[in-house]
Amino acid sequence: MGNSIRHFDVIVIGSGFGGSVMTCRLAEKGYKVCLLERGKKYGFGEFPRRVDEVKNKMPWDPDNNKFGYIEMRYYPGSDAGSVSAAGLGGGSLIYANVLYKVPTDFFQGWPGGINRTLLDPYYDKAMNMLEGAQYPIDNPYYSDNPKAELMKQAFEKLENAEDSLRDAKFWYPPTAVRFKGDFPGHQTLNNQGVIQSSCNKCGECDVGCNIHAKNTTDLNYLARATNEKLLGDGCTAAEIRTHAWVQTIKQMDNQQFEVTYCNPKNQNETTIITADKVVLSAGSIGSSGLLLQMKKHGHLANISDKLGHYWSGNGDLEGTVILPEPNGHPSKGPTIATTTDYRFKDYPDGFAHGMLIQEGGFPTFMGWFLAGKSPSPGVIWHGLKMATTGIKNAILRLFGNKKASLLDLNIGHEILSFIDSDRFVRRTLMLLGMGRDRNTGVVYLREDDTVMIKWDMQPSQLHFDRMRREMGKIAKALDGKYLDSPLTYAGKMIAVHPLGGCVMADNAENGVVACNGEVFGHPGLYVADGSVIPTSLGPNPSLTISAISEYFASQFADKRP
Repeated sequence: MGNSIRHFDVIVIGSGFGGSVMTCRLAEKGYKVCLLERGKKYGFGEFPRRVDEVKNKMPWDPDNNKFGYIEMRYYPGSDAGSVSAAGLGGGSLIYANVLYKVPTDFFQGWPGGINRTLLDPYYDKAMNMLEGAQYPIDNPYYSDNPKAELMKQAFEKLENAEDSLRDAKFWYPPTAVRFKGDFPGHQTLNNQGVIQSSCNKCGECDVGCNIHAKNTTDLNYLARATNEKLLGDGCTAAEIRTHAWVQTIKQMDNQQFEVTYCNPKNQNETTIITADKVVLSAGSIGSSGLLLQMKKHGHLANISDKLGHYWSGNGDLEGTVILPEPNGHPSKGPTIATTTDYRFKDYPDGFAHGMLIQEGGFPTFMGWFLAGKSPSPGVIWHGLKMATTGIKNAILRLFGNKKASLLDLNIGHEILSFIDSDRFVRRTLMLLGMGRDRNTGVVYLREDDTVMIKWDMQPSQLHFDRMRREMGKIAKALDGKYLDSPLTYAGKMIAVHPLGGCVMADNAENGVVACNGEVFGHPGLYVADGSVIPTSLGPNPSLTISAISEYFASQFADKRP
């Protein structure tokens, strides 16, 4: 354990959209900030791609000595699993880049007057920092995006359902992807002076962009937070500590906070730092779980009993269209370029319902993997035929037979014929859905303090039925066949957009944090991430989490002279 204890104005825990925004904006206001991130920083080319690296350096699973950047969790007895991130930049490292504002009426029932009108200027600030840009479909290079074109073709044939409140909307939403440059991969400086490349359509958005074409928060908000020239007079660059896995948060008698963290690769290596304020931004599951542990062990005993409640997965659902012809090319383009936006009649209790369906791609290396796993009978037969022919021709050449002089000396086509066909891969169109499910989930602790989720799909069945119906219509419009995810058949879903658990409210009887992010019962302790969202959002949550965090930061006093 470190002997010297350093003191800061603010300790921020977690570096996703919430933590990065708070770190940057508080540093701009003259606070001495220390950011703690459990994972590592990823530079150019440092996301794993080789087989052994993917197996050992992609998963975050400390129990099995793996310290990567994607944490996948299963919860026995629950209808939900989850995916979250570790690494400097948090969820921005593995999300699919879509920046989407929430419709005005979806804020109905939110506390403290927080609504679209209040958040609009903060939406704009976040969009500017994340350098959101619509997919440049008119650019000749980027227009070659088969899966986006398929979605457009399907939309043109769709008819509104009887329960629709308006026509569905198809568009190319803003995304946090860099398309600037004269050629694919062209490197230029972003608005914070950081080198980024233009998108080369590799499809690797969700597994970490190795050319930094994704506008992840480490390349903008955190780059600014650590650059005193950009911060201005009276400001100190934020200190960032990676491999810093927070174990405890304690509020002391003097109302200051003591934070203990360890090196995840050597958990006996612990450090204690203190601060006047703490901002917890470890994500819906991470923040809720850590606060539950601190409440259980008496370190933060005054937290509301609503801690862990009102959790949702934002209606996430994956579906697949099997196309009649191999024209899908799921690896060509960013993970998502288009959105079909639906609005339907409310739930029976008046809760507004809408949803989005977006095309989903996957990395080029995944296409090779799937092609190798599913060779067609034709490929097997052709391979056997070419192998037999190749042996015969090799013998002719070896013994100088006269017939050998008639053989084709260019054997490239023979070698390439052994590559497995990707016909099945190109007949695949992934559909990614999300929308307004119900926040009936609960984050809780098992007896051994393991963080768990209990969520039942049934209260949200209306949403998932409509989602599957509309995905099926897209498949029909493309003369394809719709396949549910195997998890859906089992009544399960994987939440890649978890929300709630530390929700905002007007008082401690109804939630965990006030409408400035401060935790009821523990002044100086704040939460800024998806856990404060009091309902499912519908659209991709990243921009809204950023906007709310921008708003929270604006409520802090300015400490500059």
